[in-house]
Amino acid sequence: MQTRATTGTNFEKQIENGQWIRNERKPKMIWDVPGNNVFDKINNVDYDVTRFNLREDSILSKHDFVFHNDDSLTFEVKKYEMKKLKKWTLYSEPFFKVGTRSHKEKVDTNQYNKFVDDFFNTRKDIINRVLENISKDSLGIRCLDGFIPQHKLEYKVEIVKGWCNYNRITILFRIKD
Repeated sequence: MQTRATTGTNFEKQIENGQWIRNERKPKMIWDVPGNNVFDKINNVDYDVTRFNLREDSILSKHDFVFHNDDSLTFEVKKYEMKKLKKWTLYSEPFFKVGTRSHKEKVDTNQYNKFVDDFFNTRKDIINRVLENISKDSLGIRCLDGFIPQHKLEYKVEIVKGWCNYNRITILFRIKD
């Protein structure tokens, strides 16, 4: 596990108490395309982003904690100081990504990056749907030195150069100006 992930998990353990319970919910994109994995699915539509559709039963929200007697009260945890969150910061990479050696063997970098770019530029319907729902059920973000309510946060989606030069569609967040 990456150091960033390990220290984040340790921070979450410090926050947990009888009132707030760790109950992580991650986005899970379910693509309406046949295939055993996202790379098979991309290949099965011949890298045509217009045929790569998100199913309605996908999980689009994200949180780390729920209130002990009301699971509609949730929040996300980020191990950052609030002053650092005035800049755009990684929130989630829910769409699809190449992140392991076994993934790398399944897809060509240039062909995959073209698919990512085409998806980002053509499928605003899906990107906007994910962006509208990713934090919708969350009260806000708990940081090292406080809590930021949702109405003080803003989100955007960008393409970021990822591991081994594979592009990633990434959700970023920051504290509003």
